[in-house]
Amino acid sequence: MSFYSTNDRPNRSRKQILYIFLWFGISSILIGMIFMGLACPSCLLNIKMLAHNVGYSLLLGYSLFSFGFVFGWLEKKYVSWIDNPVKSLLIVLISSTIYCTITILPVNWLWHIIISGISYEHFWAHYTKVIWIEFGIFYFIAMWFYARSFFLAWRREVENREMLKRQALQLQYESLKTQVNPHFLFNSLNALTSLVEMDVESAKTFTNELSCFYRDLLQLKNKELISLQDELKLVNRYIYLQKIRFGDNFSFETPQINNPEWMVIPLSLQMLAENVFKHNVVSRSKPILFSIQIKGRELEISNTFYPKKNSSNSGLGLKNLNERIKYLTNKELKIIQTEEKFTILLPLISLENAPLNS
Repeated sequence: MSFYSTNDRPNRSRKQILYIFLWFGISSILIGMIFMGLACPSCLLNIKMLAHNVGYSLLLGYSLFSFGFVFGWLEKKYVSWIDNPVKSLLIVLISSTIYCTITILPVNWLWHIIISGISYEHFWAHYTKVIWIEFGIFYFIAMWFYARSFFLAWRREVENREMLKRQALQLQYESLKTQVNPHFLFNSLNALTSLVEMDVESAKTFTNELSCFYRDLLQLKNKELISLQDELKLVNRYIYLQKIRFGDNFSFETPQINNPEWMVIPLSLQMLAENVFKHNVVSRSKPILFSIQIKGRELEISNTFYPKKNSSNSGLGLKNLNERIKYLTNKELKIIQTEEKFTILLPLISLENAPLNS
């Protein structure tokens, strides 16, 4: 709700709270005067009756507007307009009915019977319609707040999806930029030249793997989620190309897929594999072991750690990947670094729970 929810507004100052308090009071008085004027226009000229109406309107108005605090709590704990709209609507309607029932009846009893001294029989005979009108007014105001709450939740969802799309594009761009830069092509072509001179069949295999790698890279970049099997297929092509370059100085392990429904973000493992060569020294004295293993509902991606001295690392790729993982799974990347090993635990995404499956 616009006046109570802490989801979309920071803590308010005392001045703002005072303005809200006055707004509730003025709104309650105006509503009371409108209905008084419709029922008895001449009563507006009677100071005593007007003051009586103002007091009653303030008591009832503040009692009903206080439902906002209840709704703010419900909205935070139990209401999810995007994930469970029907359930959320039932929750707010039932809670509204209960709240206004235990508010309107006691307020009317207190004001008319206790304070004004009206008899019980007279009260029910003359004020039953008034009570039903008050129920209607409450639901009218409450539905406006519910509509606003739904719109804000919908807008946040749209903004989150747009943010994730931008992050996905950034992640894809970083990965593509790494792969198509002249340095990578230069190393690949050098390896290919050496193979042509030594082993023609291996050179043909290398050329085929390189072309397939770029083809898969371009095909996967426009998807939002892909199977773990497809992502590993791309990573294996990339690792094959690097294996030709580094030979026995580099070894790797990849898992057997026992669940075909596991999904990952496209180019996520690819980016992590790139980081191994980008930020580590690979040599005969410092051989790298790159490993991908399935551990429960996570992927463990690890490598022996020989960091380059002048390696630049903005962390932007990992940050974007973490934000998308957090949105899809409510979990985060886990990074474990020791003197000898660098490990990342990547949450796997189940196909049946994937909101952005493509």
